[in-house]
Amino acid sequence: MFETLLKYFQHSPLSLWGPFFVLVLCGLGLPIPEDIVLVTAGALGQNEGRSWIEVSALMYAGVMIGDSTIFMAGRFLGGKLRGARWFQRFFSAKKQAKVEDLFDRYHSMVLFVGRFLPGLRAPIFFTAGSTRVRFWKFFLLDGLAALLSVPFFVWLGHWLWVLFKDDLAELERTLSRTQALGLWVALAVGAAAVVVILVQMRRSARKGE
Repeated sequence: MFETLLKYFQHSPLSLWGPFFVLVLCGLGLPIPEDIVLVTAGALGQNEGRSWIEVSALMYAGVMIGDSTIFMAGRFLGGKLRGARWFQRFFSAKKQAKVEDLFDRYHSMVLFVGRFLPGLRAPIFFTAGSTRVRFWKFFLLDGLAALLSVPFFVWLGHWLWVLFKDDLAELERTLSRTQALGLWVALAVGAAAVVVILVQMRRSARKGE
């Protein structure tokens, strides 16, 4: 998938905006691994002399637009879409039950974890919208998770391109070894950050009593 995206967008007017629009569609359920798109964006940015921070900012916007769109679809169309047969092909009753179970167990924190669950990401955000979760809460938790994962994978693509450039076979082998590790590191850091924030909020609430 990395090589396909790279060849399609390299030396093209869409070298920057192509991955952006793909990320928006990923947020809506397009079955392409988001991290691969981000790595591709980082490699393309390095190839064209762009800062990985600049690329990360645009890719972050693409991720959040896609996620917010599926959230709003749940908010305004959730009841109608759930009963549609074509919709149930993508969001089966079994998957709906699994997502609802995650919300029952972890409440709003599933919005943070959802960023790291590709097969359930769109259903989680859609369910959040349809169950009237506040948008600011969704945007905060999803945005925090994306703030960890997006820059990491863009930087990873940038770094891999510096190391291997046209040796795509070696690049993809290295990517496969670092991909899963990067996700777990980002998830662990994010979970620690959330715990710290919650502890600080509870302390502040106690002081105000």
